[in-house]
Amino acid sequence: MASVNEFLEKMADPAFQAAFIGAASPEAKAQVLAGAGLALSVAEAEAAWAGQELSDDDLDQIAGGGVGVIRYPPTS
Repeated sequence: MASVNEFLEKMADPAFQAAFIGAASPEAKAQVLAGAGLALSVAEAEAAWAGQELSDDDLDQIAGGGVGVIRYPPTS
């Protein structure tokens, strides 16, 4: 778990993020991880990063786009 947290901390660095996301192949991503001293597979890193990103539906909920007004008692 420490490696996942370290990976997410490294992803806060724009240069590391660009290197990881911009890597052309899984092997290149593995090299980026190894170069940063992270003992994490590419699949684990991608899953951890995907869990950090918000979907469009999540953003709508946060922005209020998916929330309606609830009244009690409901009006007809």
